[in-house]
Amino acid sequence: MDSMVERDALCSGDWRGPSASPAPTVKLARPRATFGKARELHLRARPASHQEECARAQAVVGVARGVLADSMAAVREGRPLQTTELVEIVDGVTASLFRDPLALPSITRLRQAHEHTYLHSVAVCGWMVALAQELQLSPEVVRDAGLAGLLHDIGKATLPVDLLDRHGRLTRDEEALVRDHAAQGFRIVREMADMPDIVLDVCQNHHERPDGAGYPQGLTGGEISIYAQMAAVCDFYDKVTNPPPGGEKWPSSQALDHLRDDRGGFSEKVVKAFARVVGTFLPGALVRLRSDRLAVVLDETDRDPLHPMVAVFRYTSGVPVPFQRMSTKSDPIIGIERPEIWRFEDWPGLRRQLLALSE
Repeated sequence: MDSMVERDALCSGDWRGPSASPAPTVKLARPRATFGKARELHLRARPASHQEECARAQAVVGVARGVLADSMAAVREGRPLQTTELVEIVDGVTASLFRDPLALPSITRLRQAHEHTYLHSVAVCGWMVALAQELQLSPEVVRDAGLAGLLHDIGKATLPVDLLDRHGRLTRDEEALVRDHAAQGFRIVREMADMPDIVLDVCQNHHERPDGAGYPQGLTGGEISIYAQMAAVCDFYDKVTNPPPGGEKWPSSQALDHLRDDRGGFSEKVVKAFARVVGTFLPGALVRLRSDRLAVVLDETDRDPLHPMVAVFRYTSGVPVPFQRMSTKSDPIIGIERPEIWRFEDWPGLRRQLLALSE
């Protein structure tokens, strides 16, 4: 597809890929009035210090947690969802990201077992908003992408609560039940008046994969919309970097490496845009310092993203140095290194040891 035509199609909100048939006109969420949550959501707040914005983000997440808990309870009880409150959450998330892109992600990382499903949805909402903006989609499409991220797992409201909190392997029947949440989510949002088509699409297809290995329909390539591809990347990234208690936590750099390498599972175009959103100096990334030392980037939420904290461990000549946590202001990063080039004996294990210095 011609790049100019593709960009126009993306911005109009109806792009589904080069081999798909023309999509119907996309129904978008329209602006709705707020009802008393402006203070908690800080919709009109001005930029402030990082500390203050983190407090605002915590308030937004608190409201979102309550709204999502009520929404899932409504699904279980057969009550309609309150679309107005959900769109307000998206607006609050978007406003926070605009003021400080680092604040909200740092808050959604802090989650307890009983609230993992809710905060995962808030995090995916934030990543969808940021990714849609990076792809230069229209403001209305950005909002609908955020709403899609917020509701992408609403079908899990139909699952037994104990199954949502289950750790470890599932039986074949339990796995089939969990996989059915995509079809159930589509059914739920389809019954809601004025629900944007983007939300319906994402709820049903965020587990589809370009190589056809996804579910529920086994779609391939251009059959999967750009919005579902975006949700697949955002959903995967948050799940592995912020897993439920007991799950293995991946550093951001490892998650991005997987997304880049698994080209049959994720859109290369979307992954490249998402990598720009997440940033260059990711926790777990191997870097070279001006002093010719090798180090691993530590803190994801450091206020100065151009000079993150790192853990140094050896010189490029091979001479080891004691593990040390330090700022890169006095010894700046001069390059990103590929671990395989250095042939470390156990890079994953070494990286885990170094990342422990951030805790």
